[in-house]
Amino acid sequence: MRDMGEMVTRGQVDAQYMFLRQRLQALDTGWNELLKMWENRQNLLAQSHAYQLFLRDTKQAEAFLNNQEYVLAHTELPTTLQGAEGAIKKQEDFMTTMDANEEKINGVVEAGRRLAGDGNINAERILERVASIDDRHKKNREAAVELLMRLKDNRDLQKFLQDCQELSLWISEKMLTAQDMTYDEARNLHSKWLKHQAFMAELQSNKEWLDKIQKDGTLLVSEKPETEAVVKEKLESLHTLWEKLESTTQTKAQGLFDANKAELLTQSCADLDKWLGSLEGQIQSDDYGKDLTSVNILLKKQQMLENQVDVRQREVVELQSQVKALGQEVKDTDEVDGRRQVVEKKFQELLEPLRRRRDFLVASREVHQFNRDVEDEILWTQERMPVATSTEHGHNLQTVQLLIKKNQTLQKEIQGHQPRINDILERSRSLLQDGSSNTDLIRQRLADLQQLWKELMEEVERRHGRLEEAHKAQQYYFDAAEAEAWMSEQETSRVPSPC
Repeated sequence: MRDMGEMVTRGQVDAQYMFLRQRLQALDTGWNELLKMWENRQNLLAQSHAYQLFLRDTKQAEAFLNNQEYVLAHTELPTTLQGAEGAIKKQEDFMTTMDANEEKINGVVEAGRRLAGDGNINAERILERVASIDDRHKKNREAAVELLMRLKDNRDLQKFLQDCQELSLWISEKMLTAQDMTYDEARNLHSKWLKHQAFMAELQSNKEWLDKIQKDGTLLVSEKPETEAVVKEKLESLHTLWEKLESTTQTKAQGLFDANKAELLTQSCADLDKWLGSLEGQIQSDDYGKDLTSVNILLKKQQMLENQVDVRQREVVELQSQVKALGQEVKDTDEVDGRRQVVEKKFQELLEPLRRRRDFLVASREVHQFNRDVEDEILWTQERMPVATSTEHGHNLQTVQLLIKKNQTLQKEIQGHQPRINDILERSRSLLQDGSSNTDLIRQRLADLQQLWKELMEEVERRHGRLEEAHKAQQYYFDAAEAEAWMSEQETSRVPSPC
């Protein structure tokens, strides 16, 4: 229409044509304004659409944040160790879910900032929502980390409280035994006395339990001062219970001893003498193990014997004080004291043989351990000898290079193993100087190892030389083949093409 009007009014001066031209210009102006209005409307609708999409995503992000805030606000600290560990696992899973949702929340925040940056008509509202979501997200993250730390602190506290509870129950159980006074009418006082001595030894060995809890409590307070009141109360309660248990135990021990001191001392001496006879038979054994396993078993038995000796030694010392106490009440204590002296002398005479047997067992273990180490190294060397003596040198340049790398790897492996061989040689010197009964065997196996090790290193070195020669040859063949191929190409290029 615009073109037709331009053609009709071109060159015309008539008033009607002039009016028509003005109407056409007005139409063109109106059309342009309509286009601008349409574009503005399109832009407005596009911005509104983007805003609505942002609001939709915002609602989803806020739903995540609401759920997070609810969980964080309603998570309580459990009062049992099992519950505390379960709560930590649940919180870690919750934080994993937070990590999974973090990308969506950050996507909403970034999208909102882009909309505001592009000049969206709702930019102010968008930025407010973005700031709110971002702030809540950061606060939830900080709150989740803080809650996890509090849950872990609570777990440590519950672990301490459970340990205290277990020890408290154990003390209460032992208190029933300590308070048992049926020995008043018992005939076999010595049996009762021995049982009570074992009971007292059990208490002494479990004192470490209390010490450990004390140490754990002190550490817990130093790391988490807010637990000081609870920890201090529990520790004081445990110490009070333990002191009461020890006091009751000592009272019962004194009661058993006072019931029949002379008979009790005589029976104690007889029991110790019988035990010493059994110990003497075990010490005089000439079995020091036939291999490393048997030696380790014998050393464990030796340790058990030494532990028994420590316990019995305390009984011997206790007998001396008991005889002195009896002498203040009864005049004729020579017989009881004489038996005690015999037991004490016999006990002292067995300490040195016991120590010597341990030394023999330790020396035997060193020899067997050395022999096993030597056998392991011989086996290690023999396993690598076929690789070192291999006559496979490759049939082309690539395979030769691969074999050279493998041989270099073997050389590095041997170099890395050299300190192990040096250690065995150093240990062998001390064993040979000690004059072990297996000196000839040690020398023979050591010589076998040294010979094998020397052969292995020489074979590896020789193989290295052979592979280097093979590499030179294959490199020559490779270069020659390339030269021949090049000359063939040159000859082909010189052949004149047929007309």
